[in-house]
Amino acid sequence: MKKFLSLLVVMSFLFSLSACSSNDGTFKIAILQQMTHDALDLSREGFMDALKDNGFIEGENLTLDYENPQSDPSSLAMMADSLVSDDNDLILAIGTNPALALKKANYDTPIIATAITDFKEAGIVENIEAPEGYITGVSDNCPSDDQIQLIKELVPDVKTIGIIYTSSEPNSEIQATQMAESAKEEGIETIIKTVSDKTVINDTLEAFKGEIDLLYVPTDNNIASAMGSVAIFAKENKLPVVCGESNAAKSGGLASLGVDYYTIGYQSGEMAVSILKGEKTINELPIETQKEFSVYYNLNTADEIGFEIPQSIIAKGIDISE
Repeated sequence: MKKFLSLLVVMSFLFSLSACSSNDGTFKIAILQQMTHDALDLSREGFMDALKDNGFIEGENLTLDYENPQSDPSSLAMMADSLVSDDNDLILAIGTNPALALKKANYDTPIIATAITDFKEAGIVENIEAPEGYITGVSDNCPSDDQIQLIKELVPDVKTIGIIYTSSEPNSEIQATQMAESAKEEGIETIIKTVSDKTVINDTLEAFKGEIDLLYVPTDNNIASAMGSVAIFAKENKLPVVCGESNAAKSGGLASLGVDYYTIGYQSGEMAVSILKGEKTINELPIETQKEFSVYYNLNTADEIGFEIPQSIIAKGIDISE
């Protein structure tokens, strides 16, 4: 009997070491990314670097499946179903819609999600301190109150802010609502307009003409991929544009109190490492946010729209002009 119990203990120990890996010690991870653009790509890069820095190396002890539906809803649903049924040890969801699709399809695979503004408002989790089910991750939310203070520092006499976002992106809707509430507390009006896709962005921008003092662009995948159009509109109308993330500001915005998507991707990778090593369960990993935010400004954009960036912002910020 003692020998039998000892054997059970040893088997239990060995099982705990291999619980998150296949029989040959190789881990299987899948990534479902909403679409291709710089911010989401940086999240994926940060995630992979965190895995590598912790000994999980693709081609050695890690196999990777990467899927990207390019925002197509039907493809997204099929990819989510396939990844969940493919016996992965862990799945990374980059963006709100991939996280929701995986949640709907999932039964027991740990999911780390990133580049999501509000996990609770989006319906991904109910308890951000102890996520129920199989999803946790890192939010890309930057406090709207701080964004409004940056705007006031840039344009002290701002009276009306325009906000543009994609109607099908829950992240963007949450940010727009938060920004409108924070602006109202400061006595600033907001005009919010939505787009269904990139094809109507130019017409929607034109509808702001003469109505706003500044345009705010949240962390919106479609708008970020069409920042060229936003930059042209800003230049033609000498309009400052503040962005929710630094890559958009780099692509023609004026300034950003921005999320660093590589950083939140790396944080997501560190969460994945703790799961793969058996150190934590999903429920023991609260939703995280980026720990520090930086101010970014674009001097090239400032020159193009004839705007002088205050010295207070230059002194504390980072120039991302190219």
